[in-house]
Amino acid sequence: MEAINNFIHTAYVNYGNWGIALAAILLVLFITQLVFHLGIYGRVASFRLTSRKQIRDTEPPISVVVTMFAEEADYLDTGLMQLLGQNYSDFEVVVIYVGDSEDFFSELKYITRISPHLTPIHLRTNPSYVIKKKMAINVGIKSAKYDHIVMTTTDATPTSNKWLSLIAKGFLYGDVVLGYSGIAYNAGFDNFIFREYRISNSVAWLSAAIRRKTYSASHSAFGFTRDLYLNARGFNHLDMEVGEDDLLVQQIATRDNVSVVLAPSATCRERVWGGWKWWANEVGRQRLTHRYYPRMTLAVMFVEQLSRVLFFGFSIAAFATMQWEYCAVVAALLFLRYFAVMFASIRIWQRLGETRLVALHPLYDIAEPFIRLYIILHSKLIAKRAWRV
Repeated sequence: MEAINNFIHTAYVNYGNWGIALAAILLVLFITQLVFHLGIYGRVASFRLTSRKQIRDTEPPISVVVTMFAEEADYLDTGLMQLLGQNYSDFEVVVIYVGDSEDFFSELKYITRISPHLTPIHLRTNPSYVIKKKMAINVGIKSAKYDHIVMTTTDATPTSNKWLSLIAKGFLYGDVVLGYSGIAYNAGFDNFIFREYRISNSVAWLSAAIRRKTYSASHSAFGFTRDLYLNARGFNHLDMEVGEDDLLVQQIATRDNVSVVLAPSATCRERVWGGWKWWANEVGRQRLTHRYYPRMTLAVMFVEQLSRVLFFGFSIAAFATMQWEYCAVVAALLFLRYFAVMFASIRIWQRLGETRLVALHPLYDIAEPFIRLYIILHSKLIAKRAWRV
């Protein structure tokens, strides 16, 4: 006890009240960051699906539901072929085409001669009645042959022909299955930001699901039983263009019915359609569902970002005001945090099949809170676009 008192007295003499308070704040923020990156997010790398209780003996037959609102000829040759070529015995791919091109739908139907797994559905547009994405998905789910549904999108392509079989294994352990879908790699700094942002978001909700506090899902790799969907009366907020993933999973998920499938071969990659402006509009629009999130979920997301900003901010304050030996300790804390973040991140990237992120990740780590602030402000400017009257 005397040694502690002597240490505090020496610290007070050398650094004063400001120095002691600054040290205490930095230590609390440092520990908070370690808890998030190693204790919470780190579970994504170490999670094993077999740790959950098995509820089925065999993988069920699956209906994959995809909506298509344009004549995407490229998708028929690439993403759809990858889906139809999945190494799984009993499945169908229900493609709901919303449009007026009979030629395109004929081309889609022709693929059934090549693959019996395809079930095409044509919804013709009507000027007096707008068919929205959730409505089209409703039609697909109700038309599906099987009771275990996996939703994906035309933007996403499975990374391997094992994707569906691995997602199906998730149904052995739960009635809701969550997979990961990342952004496809392209050269350029914008693409790096898009990929990092997607990973960061996904790791947050995947780690929450692992902790049995599910609040979101990927719209490109999201499975559930039809009974759960019908008992929840399908989608809520039908007039809203977003929420077919996170708002739905909040309706149907419980502490014990969710399984998380994590493996490089169990992932999808989504193509992007533009640059920074397009991406900001997309993520800003998707963020509008946060108004319906549980308060505790939003609080946890906020605390991690805030603690990061404060840790860097108070570190700068220490370098600007304190003596060299004090600054050396702060530098050590910064290095230890950097090591912990990179250690956790690299393990997570390996689990999700992500590459080419190591070199620039420290820059994103610093910039992310400000990128998220920009998205929050941007989402408020485009709020009206998420609703169609």
